[in-house]
Parts: sequence; C-alpha cells; structure tokens
Amino acid sequence: MTVCSEQRRLLIIACTSTKSPDVRLLPAIDRYRGPSFRVLRRWLSDHPAAAARLDVYILSAEFGLIPAIQPIPDYDRRMTAARACELCDQVRATLGELLSLRSYAGVYFSAGKVYRQALGDLNTVAGLHSLTTAPDGAGIGAQLGALKRWLTAEAC
Repeated sequence: MTVCSEQRRLLIIACTSTKSPDVRLLPAIDRYRGPSFRVLRRWLSDHPAAAARLDVYILSAEFGLIPAIQPIPDYDRRMTAARACELCDQVRATLGELLSLRSYAGVYFSAGKVYRQALGDLNTVAGLHSLTTAPDGAGIGAQLGALKRWLTAEAC
C-alpha cells in the first residue's frame, strides 16, 4: 500500500567503493556508483514529487555525513572501525543539526555494521524518531529491496 505524505523524510546512505573517476568535483550523489546509488537515483527520477520531500545525506568514509549535493573529488578510503570512531563526533553533530532544524516523518539508514559505528548509540540522538535501518547482516539483494521498499512506501 502506498501512503502519501507531505512530511519530509531523511535518507542516510553509506558511500560505496565504486565511484565515478571523473577528475572534476561531482555532487556526492553522482560520484558514487554502487548499487544502492543506482536504486536511489532511479527512484528520484521516477518519483519527482516524493523526491522533493526527501533529504539525502551520505555517510562518507572520507568526509563524514554530507548532503548528497555536496561536490566531492574522487578518493579512495575505506570505512574501518577506527575511521568510524574518528568520524563519530562530526556525524552526530551533523545529524543533531539536521534533526534540530526539521522533524522527519521517517528516517532510513542504509549502511552496514562498520558505518553504523560512526553514528554511535542511536538511542541517544535527540529528535530521531521513526528510524528504520537496513537489514543487519542481509545480502545486497535484501538490502537493496529494503531501501526500495522504504523509498516507495510514501511515493506519490
């Protein structure tokens, strides 16, 4: 069942190792080429009205939590537990700012276990309501299906 909502939603999606090698700065959403970004870009294209109510942020191993439109260069950095720990304060501060500016009807976090460490304890994030996370330990097909279902749940 599709439910339409005028409220905004927030998607936080982990970066991918597959990137466009373009030497120019590209918006982060265009830099990353992994399957989750293909699903996201297709959904954004197919559902422009719902896309206008979706805020997309990317959890990058290099840059932390950034808006999808932020221009970034090509880079090669993997998320490790140590890097997630280094990024945790910046990621939580950015998320806190987002949640203080706007109330989201739903928040989806599409990332694996190591990336989740960069958010720390989500139960302590003020204003974080209606959080859904990608299925922990699921294969890529299940993760992509869950992302698509969440995106489509409120598309009009």
